[in-house]
Order: sequence, then structure tokens, then C-alpha cells
Amino acid sequence: MNSILTSLTQHAGELILFLLIAIVALGGLLIKAQRDLNKVKSRFRDLLDGTRGETLELLLHDHLTERLRLQSEVEKVEGRTRELEAKMRRTKRHLGFVRYDAFDDVGGAQSFALAIYDDEGDGAVLNSLIGRSDCRVYCKTLVDGKSDRNLSAEELQAVDIAVEKPKRAEDRVTK
Repeated sequence: MNSILTSLTQHAGELILFLLIAIVALGGLLIKAQRDLNKVKSRFRDLLDGTRGETLELLLHDHLTERLRLQSEVEKVEGRTRELEAKMRRTKRHLGFVRYDAFDDVGGAQSFALAIYDDEGDGAVLNSLIGRSDCRVYCKTLVDGKSDRNLSAEELQAVDIAVEKPKRAEDRVTK
């Protein structure tokens, strides 16, 4: 014990200097902690401004209720969107139209071929042949993009146009 006291008295100046530096450092940390605490208190005061503790609980409850209601609405919209997307695959929305002269003695490209089908290739090709004294309309079904009957050059061209239009629209979207 005597040796410790002797050592302390010999190094008293350095010990006092070390303790002063420690006190200043701790004082700085205390000031920083007080500033941080004041910031937190200020934010909390702003949060509770004009409210009492029980109304804050009510606000949180109302917020949670609204969030759950909105989540339910989003789930309904997502379900409806999936349903509509499934229906869209079956809608006849791909069109190809070709006008032509069916007969040499009739001009003006009044005859036409119209291809109409859905995303799965199911639909029909309508062909209207306009002559001088009559008009004939033919319809050929398409299943998976193919017909069980032979298609004329104009009908094939209408199908090709209907196939190409969606691809060009997809190209615009992806670029």
C-alpha cells in the first residue's frame, strides 16, 4: 500500500492532468448527450402537439385501420386485374384488313379480307367478294392461328397483318 501512495505522490501532476482531460472529455460527451436528448424531446413534442396521450393511441389505431382497409382494396384490385388479364387473352383484338379487286371487271378495291382473333390464335377470317351484280361473304374459322380450310392469298395477308401489329406494338413498349 505504501508503494502505491509513493507512486501516486511522485506522479501527482500527471495524474491530475489525466483526470482533468477525462473530466473535460466527459463534460463534452455530457453536452452532446444533452443536445441529442433535446432533439428527441422536440420531435416527441411535435408529435404530440395538440394531442394528449390517449388521442395518440387513437390516431395510431385509426392509421392501422385505414392501412388494413387500403390493403384489402389493393388485394381486390389485384384480383380483378388478374381476372381481366385472363379475359383479355380470349378477346378478339388482333385485326388484319386487306382490300383488293376480286374480279377484273370490278375496280376500286371494294372486296376485302378481315382476320380477327385472340392471343391464342382463335378467331375467324371474313372474306367479302364484291362483283358487278352480287356480293359474297365467306367466313373461315381460325384455331391456334390455322384454318381447317385453304386460305386465299388476301386472307393469308390479313392474318399476317394481324400477327404483325401486336409484335410492332410490343416493340414500341420494350424500346
